[in-house]
Amino acid sequence: MAQIDTADGAGLHAIAITDQVERWSRRIARAWSVAAIALFVALAVTVGVPHGPDLETWERGIQLGAVVLLIAATVLAWRWEGWGGGIMLVGAILLGLLTALQHQPLVAFLPTAVFLVPAVGFLIAWHRTKSAASVVVLATVIVMVLFTGSVLAQEFYDRGFGPAHPQSTLPALPDTPVTWIWSGGVTDTSAVVVARVATSQEAALVVTDPGGQSTTHPGVRNDDVWRFAVSDLEPATPYQYAVAVGESPVVERLGSFTTRSSGPMSLKVAVASCARLGSNGRVFETILETDPDLFISSGDLFYVDHARTADHFTDAYLQTLTQPAQAALYAAVPIAYVWDDHDYGGNDSDSTAPSRQQALDAYRRNVPHYALPAANAIYQSFAIGRVQFVLLDDRSQRDPKSEPDGPDKTMLGAAQLEWLQERLLASDNFALTVIVSQVPWIASQQDGADHWAGYAYERRTIADLIAEHKIDNILMVTGDAHLVAVDDGTNTDYSAAGNASFPLLHAAALDRPGSVKGGPFSEGMHPGGGQFGLIEVVDTGSDHVTVHLRGLDWEGNELVGYSFMVPAADEGAP
Repeated sequence: MAQIDTADGAGLHAIAITDQVERWSRRIARAWSVAAIALFVALAVTVGVPHGPDLETWERGIQLGAVVLLIAATVLAWRWEGWGGGIMLVGAILLGLLTALQHQPLVAFLPTAVFLVPAVGFLIAWHRTKSAASVVVLATVIVMVLFTGSVLAQEFYDRGFGPAHPQSTLPALPDTPVTWIWSGGVTDTSAVVVARVATSQEAALVVTDPGGQSTTHPGVRNDDVWRFAVSDLEPATPYQYAVAVGESPVVERLGSFTTRSSGPMSLKVAVASCARLGSNGRVFETILETDPDLFISSGDLFYVDHARTADHFTDAYLQTLTQPAQAALYAAVPIAYVWDDHDYGGNDSDSTAPSRQQALDAYRRNVPHYALPAANAIYQSFAIGRVQFVLLDDRSQRDPKSEPDGPDKTMLGAAQLEWLQERLLASDNFALTVIVSQVPWIASQQDGADHWAGYAYERRTIADLIAEHKIDNILMVTGDAHLVAVDDGTNTDYSAAGNASFPLLHAAALDRPGSVKGGPFSEGMHPGGGQFGLIEVVDTGSDHVTVHLRGLDWEGNELVGYSFMVPAADEGAP
């Protein structure tokens, strides 16, 4: 045992820190810190660094800065253990905070703990001969730093995954054999209903017309999810539906839809994207209060970046469709939904995403959709009155954003691009064609961009077709960036001829913090959460159609608006 120095307060010798313990503390701290840095770098290369759901550009930079800080601390600690240990402690807390952008605080503490061990080891070696008072000060500082870091970690996690606006106070629906329902694929004579039934009993769909007459329709079961294709309905007619389990309809899960008119009709379409997993935001109530004929989700219906199986996605649908506010909206309003990155394969994902097939399998199982022209994608089109809707799949067919832009780089894939061109050429049969693209269209060309700016060659190909054929009845709807905005056509023309402008509505975010991507927009932009867009088409059967675009918040306040008029075709074509 080393001799205890009693002349200066004894310091850490008073608690039996020997020369041998000091040496081993130093050795372990050095070896541990080097191994921890090597492990973190290896994980960063193979798995990726922790990040928020939207992976903002600054996050990678700060992650790199944290690694550099920890490396510098390790090097310093070999010569100046006090400075090195102190800096390593700061780096450990920073690493934990960054991890909290993606993981719960208790999980985020793990990388902090990995570097906290060598940091304390270095500080013990340095502080061994200090006074007892200074030891207490050091211990107090470490505890305070850890406490502050835990508080900040919770704040980081809440920002990444918590509500972006007030949540709904609607009561939860009672437990029934039918867990969730929603409808889509609605035409003038047909509709699709999908429901999850938590029982092995047979299920059927009971559809009731305004006169109280009911018909029963069989379904197709896929595990506990049932799909019902309803046909032979009357045009422009409201219907109610309920899933019958055994002999009894489950009336606690009533749904409704209205078939479309076979001719001109006015309509109201709500559109938005980007809601955190399990959101019960007030915005869904506000959307329902506008009484839309259709709700278009243009992607990120939920955030499940780490989903790798079809069951993972199916569980996400369960968490989404059972939230009271979302359940109320989807029971009353048919949906048309296409995915973006976070509900498909993770941030900025593309055709190489490991979850590609699993996301597709889960989509086909759980989502009521219109006919899908391709077996390996979810793009689709349909008509309501004299309006054609064209929903793109901007994710599952695209090349990685890192590839150089040019004729060999695609966002849509050859088959979908050809299909889109056919739908654009069919615009003459409609008063209006609404193109739904999940990612921003307006942005200056930028190598490596995740949106159309990084696929500028293909964007120009589309714009040149619009210009060449003088297609002047297009409206585009985009999402992904967490803002509502409108452009009157000033900034949407990317054709070589300069004759392919069209109005654009950007609609997001349902329940995510605000962010800015793309632009400019002639009517301005409003970043934020709890927001959505509204398209109102006034079609009385005359020779023109009026379109009103609005960006609204969760309180129903109009943030941006614009109206325009287009000449009407004689009749629509599906």
